[in-house]
Amino acid sequence: MERIAIDVGGTHIKGGIIDAHLTLKDKVKIETPNNIDEKITDAVFELVARYIEKHQLTRPQIGISTAGVVDEEEGHIVYTGPTIPNFNGTNFKTLLSPLSDDVHVYNDVNAALLGELSLYDYDAQNIFCLTLGTGIGGAFYHRDTGLYNGARNRANEIGYLLYRPTDETTYELRGSVRALKQRMQAQHFEYDDDVIKLFELAIDERDLKAQEILNAWSEDVAEGIAQIQILYDPELILIGGGISSQGERLLRYISPKIAHYLPPEYGHARIQTMQTQNDAALYGAVAQFH
Repeated sequence: MERIAIDVGGTHIKGGIIDAHLTLKDKVKIETPNNIDEKITDAVFELVARYIEKHQLTRPQIGISTAGVVDEEEGHIVYTGPTIPNFNGTNFKTLLSPLSDDVHVYNDVNAALLGELSLYDYDAQNIFCLTLGTGIGGAFYHRDTGLYNGARNRANEIGYLLYRPTDETTYELRGSVRALKQRMQAQHFEYDDDVIKLFELAIDERDLKAQEILNAWSEDVAEGIAQIQILYDPELILIGGGISSQGERLLRYISPKIAHYLPPEYGHARIQTMQTQNDAALYGAVAQFH
C-alpha cells in the first residue's frame, strides 16, 4: 500500500510516497507560501491531488506533519508562533476530506521522532527529540505510553523557553538554524548563510571566524538542552532537522557545552543526531497507520 506523506515547515513543504516496505519515492520540496498572498492549504491540497493522479491512488491514507501546536485527534492547528502567520485553526482533515477519509496529522517534531523510531531501534526507555530548523521544536516519547502531548497539546514547546527580556528573544530565536544564519550574515561570513560551508571551514583550525560563529551559536543550543535535561531527565536526546546531517561535526560543538548550564556533576543524557535526518517527519507522518 502506498501512502502520501507531507511535511509542512516554516521554509519548505516536502512530500513523498511511502510504500509498505518504507521506501520513500517521488520526493518533492517546494517553498512554503507566506500564507498571506498564497495559502499553505492550497499548496498542500494541490500537492496531494497531484500525487493521487500521478500514482493512480483511490482515497489513500495521508499523513501530515506540520509546524505548530497540533490537536492530533481533530487534525487542526491550535497555535503557531511568528514563524507561520494566519495558520491557527487550519484543519487538514477537513481540507483533505474530498481526497481521503483517512488523514493523520502530527506536530512536526512528533512526526520526526515517530519516523526515526519506525526505522531504527533504540534501547532507551524514554527519548527526547529536539529539532533545529526555522524554529526549535521538541517531542517526548516513552516506550510504554508513547508520545506525550500535554493537557492542551502544548507540551514540549521548548522553542519558547529561556525568554530574555533584554533583547526580547526566546530559545528558538537564538538557537535555531535561522538564528545561526542570521549570525553568519551579521558577521559577514564569506559564504553568506551557507551552513554546510560554515562547518567545513570550521574544521580548518585557521578559520577562526567560522569557529567563533559556531561556538557562540552552540552555547545557545546547549543552554536549552540543559533545560530539557532538568525537566525530562531522558535517557537519550536526539537532535534532528537538516543540520543533523553534520553528525559529529555538530555534536563536538554542542555536547561539551551542556555542562556549563547544569550544576556541577549533574550529568546529562546521551546526545545523538537522528539517523533519518531531514526525512524523519515524512516517515513519521504515516508511521501509525494500520
